Amino acid sequence: MLKNIKIYTLLLITLGFMACSTDNEVEPLFDQNVDSRVDALLKGYKKTLTDAEFGWKLVYQPNNSVGFYNIFLDFNADNTVEIVSDHALGAQDLETTYRVGKAHFPELVFENYSTFHNLFEINGFNLKAEFEFIFQKVEADRIEFRSKTDTDEDDITILVFEKATQGEKDRVTNARDSYEEIAIGHDSNRFLRNIIVTDPNAAPTDPPLFQGTFAYAESARVGVITTFDQSTGNITSTNYPIAGTDVGFNFGTALQVNGSDISIFTFDETTNTFVSTDGGLNTVIGYDLAPVATGPLPSLFSTDVDAFDTRFPRYLYFDDTSRFYLQRTSPDFLNLVKSINAFGLDIRMNRFGPGVHGIEFRGVSGPNGPLTAAFNFTKTPGEKLTLTYLGATDPVDDVVSVLLLLIDAGGWYIQETDESTFASNPSFQLTSVNFPNFRFSVYGI
Repeated sequence: MLKNIKIYTLLLITLGFMACSTDNEVEPLFDQNVDSRVDALLKGYKKTLTDAEFGWKLVYQPNNSVGFYNIFLDFNADNTVEIVSDHALGAQDLETTYRVGKAHFPELVFENYSTFHNLFEINGFNLKAEFEFIFQKVEADRIEFRSKTDTDEDDITILVFEKATQGEKDRVTNARDSYEEIAIGHDSNRFLRNIIVTDPNAAPTDPPLFQGTFAYAESARVGVITTFDQSTGNITSTNYPIAGTDVGFNFGTALQVNGSDISIFTFDETTNTFVSTDGGLNTVIGYDLAPVATGPLPSLFSTDVDAFDTRFPRYLYFDDTSRFYLQRTSPDFLNLVKSINAFGLDIRMNRFGPGVHGIEFRGVSGPNGPLTAAFNFTKTPGEKLTLTYLGATDPVDDVVSVLLLLIDAGGWYIQETDESTFASNPSFQLTSVNFPNFRFSVYGI
C-alpha cells in the first residue's frame, strides 16, 4: 500500500512539472524513470538560468497595489547569485545562494537573506513580497514565475525574468538615484508639489486640462495624485504605482486625461521638474506650479478652533505606522511628514511658558534631544488658527518643509471629528487654509 502511495505521489509531481514545461521539454522525458525525468527537468531549468551571458532583468511588483523594483540577477553554476537592485540604494543586495528544486512544483528559492527577503519583511510584511517562486513557463530568453505563497487565483503575483543585455546592471544601479528625485527633487524645502496637464495648442489663458498635487509614498513606491473640490472642500487621492528609471520614472497605471495615457516622466534637473509629452500633452510635476484654494472655505469654519489651546494640554498626531493613526489625514500631509523622517507630532500647550506652545517632531533629534519648535497661536474666532514660529531647541534644516507649511500665513481650520474611538480623547482635524490638500488629525490628550 505504501509503495503504491509513493508511486502515485511521484506521478502527480511529475505531471505538475510537465504542466510547467514546453512541449519539446516533455517528450524525451518519457524514456526515463520518474526521478530521472524530474532531475533532468530541474537541471534544464538551472542551465537556462546560468546560460544567460549578461544575466537576467526583472521589474518586480510584489502585488498589484504597490510600485516596482528594478532587479538584475546573475546566476552561477555553483548556486550563488549576484543581485543588484534599486531597493534601499543596494544596501540589501547581499551575497546569497539559490536553489532550483522541487516541492509540489518546480521552484526557485533564494536561500540567504538578501533583497527579496528584505522586501518580504519591510513595511510590516504589507508589500506581500516573496523569496520563493514557482516556475510557470521556461523559454531561452524569458522565464515566468508565480509567487509560491499566493493562494487567491484572482490575485497572483507573476514575476517575469527577461534575458539581460550588456550594461543592464549599470542601468539598475543608475536608477537608484531617481527615487530621491521622485520624493523631493533636488534640495527642495518647499511642500506644495503640483501636477499640471496642458494642451500645447491651447491659448495661454486657457485653464489646464488637469491639475492636482503630487506626493510620493516611499514605503509602497506609489505616487499619490490628489485633487481638491473648492465647492465642497472634499479631496480625492489616487495611487499610481511607480517604477524608477535611470532618467526619471514610469507610472505602472497611466494617468488618463482627455482620453490620453500619461505614464513616462523624465527629470529636468534645471527646472527641478518631471516632464512628460505622452499623448501629445504637456505634463509637469514640480513645486508651486498652481494654487490649491483661492479663498476661505466657509464649510470648514468651526468654533472648535476657539478653545483649541485650552481644551487639552496636549494633542498627538501619529502616522500610519502606528495603530493610533487617524485615517482622515491626507496623503499629502502623511508623506510630507514622512519625508523628514518624523513619525509623529507632539503638540504641547504652554510648553515654553504661558502662551508659548511647542511642537515636537517625533523621530527627529539634535544635540539637545528631540527637535521641538516653539510657536504662538493667533485665533480668528469661529474660523481658523494661525501659528507664528519663535524658535527651536535645535537647527530646523531637516524639518523646514513641514515647518513652512505649519506657519503658512493662511492658518488652519480646526474641526472636531468622530475618528477617535476613545471617549476621553476626541479627535480633531486641522486643514490648511491655503493648501487644504494638507490635512491631519490629532487626538486631544
